[in-house]
Amino acid sequence: MGAHLSSPVALLVQFINFAILVGILVKFGRKPFKDYLKKRHESVKERIDEAERLLEEAAELKTVYEGRLSALKSEIEAFRASAMGEMEKERAKILDEAHRLASRIREQARRAYEQELKEAMTQVRSEVSERTIKAAEAAVKKMFKKEDHDRMVEEFIDHVRSIT
Repeated sequence: MGAHLSSPVALLVQFINFAILVGILVKFGRKPFKDYLKKRHESVKERIDEAERLLEEAAELKTVYEGRLSALKSEIEAFRASAMGEMEKERAKILDEAHRLASRIREQARRAYEQELKEAMTQVRSEVSERTIKAAEAAVKKMFKKEDHDRMVEEFIDHVRSIT
């Protein structure tokens, strides 16, 4: 029948067929399509709600971590200040110990100097005494002759006899 019909009539028949098909689809497909779109809408809405919830949680976590970071910065500063204080105390302790050690070394050096000075003075006195004795001996030998020596020995012997 469609082969003998003219083209506008064929077009009209095709249009009517299409309208019937759309009508059937609307009648029977409307509810499943509507349900599908509703489920899809709910699914998208749930995802959006979940994304908003996660975004809020992330914002809260960000606030928490920023607070922790701020606290960590203050803890680092407190630790740094404490470490600097400890380092200063240790430095003062080391300097004090170094001063005490230097004082002890100076005292030991002073004592060693005094001891060496005493030894040197004793040695100088001994040397001076020896030289003085040698010089006196030489002077006495030069001044006294054999006769003077004999005369002194005789006088000494006489003196010893007179005492006994």
